[in-house]
Amino acid sequence: MKFYLNIALLLGIAFLTLSNGDGKKPLRKEIDKIIYYEAKINFKDVPGFIVGIIKQDSVQYFSYGSLYKKRTMQPTKNTLFELGGMTKVFTATLIEDLVQEGKLHYDSLLNSYLPSHLINPTATNVTLLDIISHRSGLPRLPTDFGIKELEPNNPYAHYTKRDLIGFYKKFNFPQGKQKYHYSHVNYALLEIVVENLLNKSFENVLRERILDPMQLLQTGIDLDKYQRKMLALGYSNIGKPISDWKFQSFEGSVGLKSSAEDLMKFVKIQLAEESPFQLLTSSMHAKIDPTFIDKNSHIAKGWHVLENKRYFDVIAHTGNTDGHRSFMGFVKETQTGVIVLSNSESSTNGLGYHILRMLNNNWKKRK
Repeated sequence: MKFYLNIALLLGIAFLTLSNGDGKKPLRKEIDKIIYYEAKINFKDVPGFIVGIIKQDSVQYFSYGSLYKKRTMQPTKNTLFELGGMTKVFTATLIEDLVQEGKLHYDSLLNSYLPSHLINPTATNVTLLDIISHRSGLPRLPTDFGIKELEPNNPYAHYTKRDLIGFYKKFNFPQGKQKYHYSHVNYALLEIVVENLLNKSFENVLRERILDPMQLLQTGIDLDKYQRKMLALGYSNIGKPISDWKFQSFEGSVGLKSSAEDLMKFVKIQLAEESPFQLLTSSMHAKIDPTFIDKNSHIAKGWHVLENKRYFDVIAHTGNTDGHRSFMGFVKETQTGVIVLSNSESSTNGLGYHILRMLNNNWKKRK
């Protein structure tokens, strides 16, 4: 994807444009209503958050609250937040890129991408697509995960890739076709697949093939000194400040940090009818299987698709860490999208969906 870089630089100019016209104040009023009457966000629980909105060619940001409980500093479009499980969308995009290049194949067994001494003899039917779509039969976290949780609010700091491979090799996979079961382990294993395939760190591969070509320069796992200053302080569900997560594994599952500006670029790329990335992104939005979370929810490649019988599908993903929450969702047919990033473990996920519904006239199609 390196050859896309110059085109992406040109596209980036449009992505950075903010609409500061007369439409912003009425939109702010509508968002305020949703915050207080529908999402019912308590600012004691959620100190600060930022909302990003795309509506056709317009991109707008709305900041609320503060990054700190004891002093006022509103989040900006450049403030960094932990994405948690929303990382999976970026990892899935990387896998799709490798598949389209012929380096990986969805119908190949997971074991075929691991060294012989790392394979699991019971994973005889688990394909790469099963891993991507959470149909592998693997649990959300390894059964021995708690043994390595040595620091409060830092669950991945001491669980190594060696621990992960040890769990994988011993896991007794159920036989036959499996149903959807959301699993962090799936995407942690994809990180190992990528590193084994290309002999580079997962983050370097992600940056070379996805983040840099898409000009997502504020998105990453290991932050430099400047980026660390831009990272929002997280607060637990009881309102205590906590440090950001550290990783020895699971970076490809829950490890990314990003900004509202970068996520708006990413959503804009998903919505684009013509772009250098259209073939890559559009192939990821198709429904694969029901999630059984509810009758209208399906899994795609990394994304979740929410069916609306009277309207268009909503494509979305959420994430959380011990100090942050994230939401990213869009409707392709109406060219609308919303992201919400907050510095609290307390949920703001419903807010993003409510705003997206408002942008789409309460899910009413125009005649």
